[in-house]
Amino acid sequence: MTSVELVLAIVKILIVVLFLLNMAAIATWADRRQGAMVQDRVGPNRAVVYLPSLVVRGIVFFPPALLAALSVFTATRAASAPAAAETMVAAAQFAVAVAWLGLIVFCASARSGGPINPAEEALARVEPRNIFYGGVMAHVAVFFLTQAVPLSAAPVVARIACVLLGALLLVTGAYAALRVPEGKIPLRLLGTLHAAADAIKMIWKEDFIPKNADRLLHSLAPLLAMFPALVTFAVIPFGDKLCFEDNGDGVFGFGDLPLLKRTVDQALTCGGHVVNLQVADLNVGILYIFAMAGTGIIGAALAGWASDNKFSLLGGLRAASQMVSYEVAMGLSVVGLFIIYGSVRLGDMVQWQAEHTWGIFVQPLAFILFLAALAAETKRIPFDQPEGESEIVAGYFVEYSGMKFGMFMTGEYVELITSSALLVTLFFGGYHLPFLDRDGINIAFGDATLFQYKMTHFAVSLTYVLAFFGKTILMAWVQVFFRWTLPRFRYDQVMRLGWTKLLPLTIVNMMVTGIVVLAVDSAPAGLVGGLQVAADVTHAIVALGGFAAVVALIAGLLEPVERQRTVNSTSSRFAAAAGGTKASPQQA
Repeated sequence: MTSVELVLAIVKILIVVLFLLNMAAIATWADRRQGAMVQDRVGPNRAVVYLPSLVVRGIVFFPPALLAALSVFTATRAASAPAAAETMVAAAQFAVAVAWLGLIVFCASARSGGPINPAEEALARVEPRNIFYGGVMAHVAVFFLTQAVPLSAAPVVARIACVLLGALLLVTGAYAALRVPEGKIPLRLLGTLHAAADAIKMIWKEDFIPKNADRLLHSLAPLLAMFPALVTFAVIPFGDKLCFEDNGDGVFGFGDLPLLKRTVDQALTCGGHVVNLQVADLNVGILYIFAMAGTGIIGAALAGWASDNKFSLLGGLRAASQMVSYEVAMGLSVVGLFIIYGSVRLGDMVQWQAEHTWGIFVQPLAFILFLAALAAETKRIPFDQPEGESEIVAGYFVEYSGMKFGMFMTGEYVELITSSALLVTLFFGGYHLPFLDRDGINIAFGDATLFQYKMTHFAVSLTYVLAFFGKTILMAWVQVFFRWTLPRFRYDQVMRLGWTKLLPLTIVNMMVTGIVVLAVDSAPAGLVGGLQVAADVTHAIVALGGFAAVVALIAGLLEPVERQRTVNSTSSRFAAAAGGTKASPQQA
C-alpha cells in the first residue's frame, strides 16, 4: 500500500465513522421527538445555548457568503465549453433553489414573528406551498432553457449564472442576518443540541459497577457491543469507483489526485488508477457483515452475565438466543440475492442493480423477511425483549451507567444506521439512481433511447455519494417509525416467529428463486429482452414515484398545522365535563 492509498483509506474511514456517529445522535433525537409527538408532550428541546446577536448574525451570514465567494471565483475561471455547459446547468439550478428556499424561509419568519416591511407583509399573504410549486416549475423551465443554449455560448452564460447565484446567496444571507433580533439569542436547533448535551452528561456521570460483578467483563461488554456496529460498514460501498489519470511515473501518488478523469464510459474504462469509495473491498463481501454482526451477541451476553443481576442475566439470555435464532433466517433470506446477483461482493450487487433493476423488485419477499430478521437482530421494537423495560427493568444493561450505558445506546443506533445502509445496498440500488449511469443521464427502454445528458465523472460520483447517504437516512427514518407504531411481542412469540414462520419462508423463497433463475437462463433471447424492458420500466416507476414523494413530502411539511385534541377515555370525559384539569408546564 502506497502512502496516498493509506491517506485515502484513513479519509474513507473518517467519512464512515463521522457519518455513523452523527446519524446515531440524530436518530436518537428523532426517536425522542417522535415519542413526544405520539404522547403529546414536550420533546427534546431543553438544551439551549445563548449567543449574542452579533455572533448569530455572523453564523447566519458566513456560510452563504463563503458559497457566494466560491461561486464568483468559479465564474472567473476559464473552462472548456463542455465543462462550462455543466457549470451553467448546475449554477442555474442552485440559483433557483436558493430563490425559492429563501422565499419560504422569509415567508415563515414573517408569519411567525410578524413582517418588518411591506415586502414581508405581501410575502406573508402567500401560501408557502405555492412558492414551492413555483420553484419546481422554475427548475424544469430553467433546465430546458439551459439546454437550448448553444455550446459556444456556454462559457459566457455559465459566468452570468455563477455571478447571479453568488449575488442571490449574498443578498439572502445578508437579509437573514439583518433579521436576527438584538440581545441574546437562544439556540436550540430544533432540539438537536439535546443529543450533545446528553453525551456530555453521560461522560461526567458516575461509572457504577456492582460489588460482586466481574469488573473486567463488565467494562469489556460495552466495547464488544459497539465495535461490530462500526466495523460492519467497512465493506458497504458509499459511492462508485473513482478514476485518476497517471502523471507518467506509473505509480499512484499524491500528484495523481488532481488528475481525476473528466469523463468516463459506462464500463469505467480507466487507464490510470482506480479508487473504490469503500473502506475495504473484501471478496467475502456480505459474509464479513454476518461474521462481524454475530460478535455483537458476545457483548450482550457478557453484559448480562457479568453484572451479577438476575434481570440483566435474563436480558443477556434473551439477547443471545434471539440474535442467534434470527441470524439463521437473516442469512438464508439473502441467498436468493446471491443466486440472482452471482456474487457476494456488495459492489458487484450494486452494479447488477444499476444494469438491471433494484433488488426490491426481484426479491420482494426476501426484503420483508430480511427486514424482520434485521429488526430482531438489532433488538429494536417489536423485538426489544432483551431490554423489556416493563418485564426486566432494562435487560442486559440494567447495571450500567454513565458512558458505558451511552456506548450501549450509541451501538444500538449505529446498528440502526448500518442496517439501513445494508438494506439500501441489497434492495434499493445502493448509491445508484434510476437512469443515472457513469457517463450521465440515459433514459432508455430496451434499445430505444429517449433522452441523454452527459455529465462529468466528478458530478456523477458526487451525486452517487449523496444518493447513498440520502437513501440511508430515509431508510433509518422509516425504521424509527417501528418504535412508536408496533407493540412488543411476547418472548415466546418472538422465538416462534423466527423458527416456524421466517425460516420456512426463507427456504421456500430460496428454492423458488433457484427454479426461476434456471428457467430464465434457458429462456429464448426475446424473453430476456422483454425482462430488460420491464427492468427499465421499474427504473421509471422509481424515478417518477421518488419525485412525486419528494414533492408531496415538502408540500406536506409546508401545510399549516392544525392541532385538535380528542377526548377518548371515560375519565377524561368526566374531567372535561367538570371543568377540565389544572394545566401545568410540561417538561421533556
